[in-house]
Amino acid sequence: MRQPDPDSDEHLFSRLRRIEAAAFAAASGGDRRLLLVLQNDLRSLLETLKRRSGQLAAKINRAGAQFSAARAYARCATLGAGARRKIIKAKE
Repeated sequence: MRQPDPDSDEHLFSRLRRIEAAAFAAASGGDRRLLLVLQNDLRSLLETLKRRSGQLAAKINRAGAQFSAARAYARCATLGAGARRKIIKAKE
């Protein structure tokens, strides 16, 4: 069976829910060691989320650049087709 991606969105949200539940339990019990462990887990999760958001931002930027390039090629093709029609009509 395939292992789930540790950086998948669903896995990250489940980590956050587990940390949140443990934090509530630790806060009511006053367990300082557990709170420190949870603080470390939260920092780790925050770093993962920052890295993931950076990857998504880069992916969105690449998609935007590809879309702009495709739009520019389409404009050039349209302009070129119009110029060819004018040349053909001028020769007639």
